[in-house]
Formats: sequence, C-alpha cells, structure tokens
Amino acid sequence: MNGKTAATELPKATSDQKLAAPAVATTPPVVVAASPSAAGPIKHAATPVSSTPTADMTGAEGKSVIADSPAARPDKKPKPPTKMEIASSIYLRMSKQKDVSRKQIVEQFVAEATLSAAGASKYYQLIKAKLG
Repeated sequence: MNGKTAATELPKATSDQKLAAPAVATTPPVVVAASPSAAGPIKHAATPVSSTPTADMTGAEGKSVIADSPAARPDKKPKPPTKMEIASSIYLRMSKQKDVSRKQIVEQFVAEATLSAAGASKYYQLIKAKLG
C-alpha cells in the first residue's frame, strides 16, 4: 500500500502487544432502485429495506391465511376414504377368515375399492408388508 491504511485493515499484533478489539466498520445501507416501469413509481426510494420479516397474515394471492384454517370453516365435509383405506379394511376383514387366498382378496379389492387388477395386486402387497 502507499502508506495509508484502509478503514477495513486491522492493525497487526506483535508478540509483545495484546490483541485490541477490532474496529467494526459500518457501511451505510444499500438502497437498490428498481426501474419505475417494472412495478410503477417508487415513492420512498431512500428508505432502506428491512431484513426482518414482517407478520403478514395474507397468502400469496392476497387471501387471508386465517380464513383457510380448518377451525375457520366448520361446515367443511370430511374427505371420503381413500382407496388404500378401503383396501386395508377389506384386507383386515378377509384375513381374519379361514382359507382365504390372495386371489380372493385381490378380487374383493377390484369389486369394492374400484381398483384395477394390477393396482389391487400392488395394494395387496403393500398392505401385507405394512400390516403383516
């Protein structure tokens, strides 16, 4: 360097000296100006943007997040059972009976849970692995 020390340089400590607390250089907040055509005119361009999140109670579409919660909509109907839930109940019911084959359970899946033959076979294998 040319004899001047920059503000960001720290003094070098020798073995004789104790380390001093480093001087913290503060920089002014950077304000990025967007083009006025992108989102309209900027009213307060000199105001720095805060890095702290704000408590926003609206979703991405401007709808209230609170209104979408299950507690806010008591009239919402429960969802119908899934095909896996129907097939699981069929498997449990039929596995308790004596002399029931895999083929019979798979046929029952096709009839009651409206599964295809290949899907019913896959569901049988998944349920058997899960429930035993």
